[in-house]
Amino acid sequence: MDKVQAIDISANRITGHIPNAIGSCVALDQYLNLSFNKIEGMIPDSIGKLQNLQDLDLSFNNLSGKIPMSLGALKKLQHLNISTNKLSGEVPKDGVFKNLGASSFVGNLGLCGQWENLTPCSLANHKSLKHIKRVVIPIGAVVFFTCCVLMGLSWRFYCKRHPTSPQLELGHQRISYQELLAASDGFIEANLLGVGSFGKVFKGALNDGTMVAIKVLNMQNEDARKSFDRECNVLRRVRHRNLLRIITTYSDPDFKALIFPLMPNGSLEIFLYSAHDQNSEGQVCRLNFIQRLSIVMDIAQGLEYLHHHCFVQVIHCDLKPGNVLLGDDMTAYLIDFGISRLCFGNSIDLGTSTNILKGFIGYISPEYGLSGAVTTKGDVYSYGIVLLEMFTGKKPTSSIFVEGMNLQKWVSRCFPNTIEEVTDDYLLSSDTNNDGDK
Repeated sequence: MDKVQAIDISANRITGHIPNAIGSCVALDQYLNLSFNKIEGMIPDSIGKLQNLQDLDLSFNNLSGKIPMSLGALKKLQHLNISTNKLSGEVPKDGVFKNLGASSFVGNLGLCGQWENLTPCSLANHKSLKHIKRVVIPIGAVVFFTCCVLMGLSWRFYCKRHPTSPQLELGHQRISYQELLAASDGFIEANLLGVGSFGKVFKGALNDGTMVAIKVLNMQNEDARKSFDRECNVLRRVRHRNLLRIITTYSDPDFKALIFPLMPNGSLEIFLYSAHDQNSEGQVCRLNFIQRLSIVMDIAQGLEYLHHHCFVQVIHCDLKPGNVLLGDDMTAYLIDFGISRLCFGNSIDLGTSTNILKGFIGYISPEYGLSGAVTTKGDVYSYGIVLLEMFTGKKPTSSIFVEGMNLQKWVSRCFPNTIEEVTDDYLLSSDTNNDGDK
């Protein structure tokens, strides 16, 4: 480890403590990223020995205790993010801390300091409580009120001149980081809905009681930052009953989030493969034939709008059951436009790294894998895989597909004469047929 120059193990659900031995990695001169995990305990003083480190991200963990003073001695540190933990005590004022903003510390309710959004620390002990009441409190109230007015006017002027996120159409509400923090109870594990390469999704409740899904981007992932702008660019202008609308966004240099309505039935993938009423393979398909037919029609209508009727042709590039949400009435909604492609005339805005596509094995068309070609036909191919999956109850990555066999070949082999051999058993049962008749 004495020759390692960079470490990034973010978003891996890692538990335990940061070892003191981290200080022995003296060759670390680029970045140490442990964000979006479940790491507990205190930040070890030994991190202060990494004198050449330029980027340290410990955000979105369960770290506790005080911020070690040794961090202030990291003279080459350009970026520090310890937000959304359980840290307490006063934020150091010396060294690199002089140049840090409040966003580096937010989400730690026990921290105090001179930064905006942090609770001021206790006043000096030599001043009596009586003196504080008679002098400091009135003066502080006047100063605080004056600062609030000036900050409000300055922020209003700044927002008009420098919008912090891609401009949304009128009707999208504004939201602060503090509101997001309160809505998700501090982004606690109990509210975690899912984890992906781009970040995490938490459920929450806004001040008006609206239940939402908060998609928090992993800011250490360059593709995640690009996906934020891309999703905003698409979602701010699309209008279709089968595309999940966006409620609002939040964006600053160190924290970006997309806020959507919370779908009570979750994703199509969860609904197909949840833990209740399992079959012999541990799978469940409680949707009857009519419901499945309605869902695939909803998906088709959403794709048709993106391909042919949107403000600009949009290629989704990531169609799979996990990116289809189901509403109260089982209406299907397409989500996750983070790696979508926008086609302007004959040109295509690629934006996000095509390496991301490697993660969607089973749903990618051969053109993606062989040449990286991006066309609407790729979405149609993925749609066909989803359709086969819904009516067979088998994932394209199922362990039954070996020695060159895949979902398409498996179905084709039995079509049309023995199609019942590959049809989901739940669809062939009498109970399901009766439900469908109803």
